[in-house]
Amino acid sequence: MPKADTTPAHASVAFLRIPRFDSHGVSEQAALKKRLEARCREALGGIGGADRAVLDADDGLAVVVFGDPARALAAVEAMARDGDPLQVGVNYGPLALTAKGPEGRVFGDGLTAAAAAARFASPERPLVTHDFHRALEAADPGRAGSFSPVGDFTDTRVRMHSLYAADPAKRAASRRRALRRGALGVAAILFLGFSARFAHHVFLSMRPAVLTLAVKPRGEVFVDGVPRGRTPPLTQLEVPAGRHVISVRHPGFAPFERTLDLKPGERREVAHTFAAARPPEPKGGFWQDLRRRFGGSR
Repeated sequence: MPKADTTPAHASVAFLRIPRFDSHGVSEQAALKKRLEARCREALGGIGGADRAVLDADDGLAVVVFGDPARALAAVEAMARDGDPLQVGVNYGPLALTAKGPEGRVFGDGLTAAAAAARFASPERPLVTHDFHRALEAADPGRAGSFSPVGDFTDTRVRMHSLYAADPAKRAASRRRALRRGALGVAAILFLGFSARFAHHVFLSMRPAVLTLAVKPRGEVFVDGVPRGRTPPLTQLEVPAGRHVISVRHPGFAPFERTLDLKPGERREVAHTFAAARPPEPKGGFWQDLRRRFGGSR
């Protein structure tokens, strides 16, 4: 008979054992298996068929999950949390499989160690092997930090297994650290947002206003009584935002003066033309002046 073509792989293996399975009648055993299969389907719904395999066992099921050990652990915890009591053992190790997916056949030491861990577990305390804890530590150190060693156990084949269990105190501390990090992250985001708004406000409030000058024929420009230059050639002038008195002076003419309330970044035109006043018309009017020119009577 030809040998099956197998592909070696490392994967997370969870053995889900129904306690005292042999003590139940056949119909109850079938009902327990059916409910367990339904829990598996629900918990594994987010994992693609090519990344998992579910195997039947005499007293339960074995679930194989390829890839991230943390993802496998989350699915296993969901299966163990609700429903009928289960003894759960989780391992990470080598497997031989004909193909990934539901059609593949899986066997190897990875299954054996998971089954042994399940036999030492209780419904209240799932156990993971040292190899799984090490793989989880590489993938998710924070999650692995919530487990503590519970001792070394020897199976029926006289093989020793170092097992770990979730430590409620460590898990609570890990959650508190995560909450603190989250709170600090939120505070940092709020602080950065406030700082950005404050800096934006300060930047805008510091922007000067700009005066564009259009003065004919020319003039000396004063801002709040301080000389700032002659226009032309001066055509533009920056002044701080606020209230200012702008005056332009030209010899022989009355000063031009204007009070301006300027906003940050505002552009305002100052335009003025110094024009000579029209000379007054002589007394007597046009006809009297004409008679005077031609020697007429006054």
